[in-house]
Amino acid sequence: MNAITDRLPSGLTARRLPHWLGHVGFVNALLAALLAGAGVGAYFTVGSGGTTATGAVRTATVTRGVVLSTISATGTLQAATELSLNFASSGELTAVKVAAGRHVKKGQVLGKIDATSARQAVSQAEASLASANANLQTTLTGETAPQRAQDAVSLAQARQSVANAKTSLAATKNSIKLDKVTSAASLTQAKKQLATDQSQLQTDLAKQTTDSATYATTDLAAAAVTADKAKVAADQAKQQTDQQSQLTWQQQLSGDQALLKTAQTSNDAGAITQYTNATNYDQGALNALAKTLQSDGFTITQDQNQQSADQSAQTALTSDAAAVKADQQKIAQDQTGITNAANSQTATRLKDQQSLHSAQQQLASAKLGITSAQASIALKQAPPTPSALAGAHAQVLQAQISLTNAKLALAQTTLRAPIAGVVAAVSGSVGSQASGGGSSATSASSSAASSSSTGTGSGSSSSSAFVTLTNLKGMQVVAGFAETDAIKIQAGQAAIVTVDALPSEQLAAHVLSIAGTATSSSSVVTYNAVFALDRNEPKLKPGMTANVEVVIGEADNVLHVPTAAVRGSGSSSTVTVLQNGTQKSVPVVAGLQGDSSTAVLSGLKAGQTVVLPSVSISSSGTSGQLGGTSTTGTTNTPRGGGAGFPGGFGGFGG
Repeated sequence: MNAITDRLPSGLTARRLPHWLGHVGFVNALLAALLAGAGVGAYFTVGSGGTTATGAVRTATVTRGVVLSTISATGTLQAATELSLNFASSGELTAVKVAAGRHVKKGQVLGKIDATSARQAVSQAEASLASANANLQTTLTGETAPQRAQDAVSLAQARQSVANAKTSLAATKNSIKLDKVTSAASLTQAKKQLATDQSQLQTDLAKQTTDSATYATTDLAAAAVTADKAKVAADQAKQQTDQQSQLTWQQQLSGDQALLKTAQTSNDAGAITQYTNATNYDQGALNALAKTLQSDGFTITQDQNQQSADQSAQTALTSDAAAVKADQQKIAQDQTGITNAANSQTATRLKDQQSLHSAQQQLASAKLGITSAQASIALKQAPPTPSALAGAHAQVLQAQISLTNAKLALAQTTLRAPIAGVVAAVSGSVGSQASGGGSSATSASSSAASSSSTGTGSGSSSSSAFVTLTNLKGMQVVAGFAETDAIKIQAGQAAIVTVDALPSEQLAAHVLSIAGTATSSSSVVTYNAVFALDRNEPKLKPGMTANVEVVIGEADNVLHVPTAAVRGSGSSSTVTVLQNGTQKSVPVVAGLQGDSSTAVLSGLKAGQTVVLPSVSISSSGTSGQLGGTSTTGTTNTPRGGGAGFPGGFGGFGG
């Protein structure tokens, strides 16, 4: 192995450069032998007039190693004169480590941008990978003891819910019985109260009839009371008049008695007779008035008694009317109470029916909860299905890829010199915004690179680069890749360069940039990529034709089989396993498909034998050409992964 391959990533030399590839004579002899064998087979096939299938079953062994996927193209060597360096993505500059005119070494830090988002993406990707691994472990091992304990708790809770629902149903039924008794008692009480109040009304009506014997109505009684009051007032007025007359006669008597006394003192017989008669007359008048006043008092008493009797009759009639009215109001209230009691009884019955239905539904739901919990526990404790296992493996693979991409994005927040050189210019300062877009190279010896390397940087856009390096030693290769291959190329990827002028040399290189715009020639669209050789080779000259092979995918320490043995892709893949002479189709989860082999993430074990598609040699078509399915293979070394040849001659390394 030559010293150039020492610059490739770990394991790349062993898996991509088998020792016999450097011996051109050996390869030519092997190809000649294969072509000779094909010619003999074609001869016998033509002689037999048809297609002859090989009798033996073609097989391969499941091995563990490295699977590589590469793409290749042909380009031209150039002398590198200028390198425009930018971050892979835009961001705020947090550090500028170089200045114009300073020499830098390969790998030296040129600047940094804010890596906060990139670190968060890495943390998130690590968490996703941890979650995917945990999910895979759970899928493989099933439930843990704490999870089974939790299942038991869930089932116990479901059973307790059933017990609670039964208790609630029983309480609801008891409540319904109590409501039925209570509502019936309320209705009975309302009816009893109505009967009592109706009886009281009859009693009050009878009393009213009795009380109306003297006066039919309260109005008549009121009129009688008014008349009584007027009569008493007249009697009292007459009494007052008679009392005034009595007072007058008493005064007259006193005056006549005084005159009589005077006449007796003067012994005037005529005056004595006169005043004696007058005094007797006055006394007679007073006596008559005394009888009159006595009659007046009796009359007043009689009239007042009549007035009291009439007022009592009026009061009784008024009280009777009020009592009858109150009785009628109470009866109306009683009837309303009966209606309300009946309505309440109906409403209570409906409410109780709803409560009973709800309690019954809760019990049924609780019983379904037990069934659901039991089914869920059975499902969680069941062995994993192949599809679930394949899905879990696929999640882990996807999480690993996401973590790799996140770490790459984090690493790309620090811009390092890809090779040694002199800083021609620095654009940007701490705190400013770096435009990003990646790095690109330009060469004065080739206009092809500058005309196609647009987008992320070119000769015309070097002024927008964060750092521009000049006076670079070494050579570059500009190669055009097809559309389907160009999207797989990224800056920094490892590559192997072979030069037609030095067929025995394999030169380590890496991707500097990929053009953002296409180059079209004879209706063929390609995208130019620029590669930097990792060391100087004095024999190389600008303009030499160079062949570039880029590693675009790598899976280390994985089980793999020849790609021809795999049918389908991803978790929908199958292979045919040969065991004890019997072929059996086995589902597998396919991973990275390499140049000659495909990684198998699950479904196979190392050492198993898989069946390859049969190869036939047809007499039809061009004489002397091989027909049918080409084969691929992998090396049997721990880091294997043989390189295939164009035209279907793959797998010579294994």
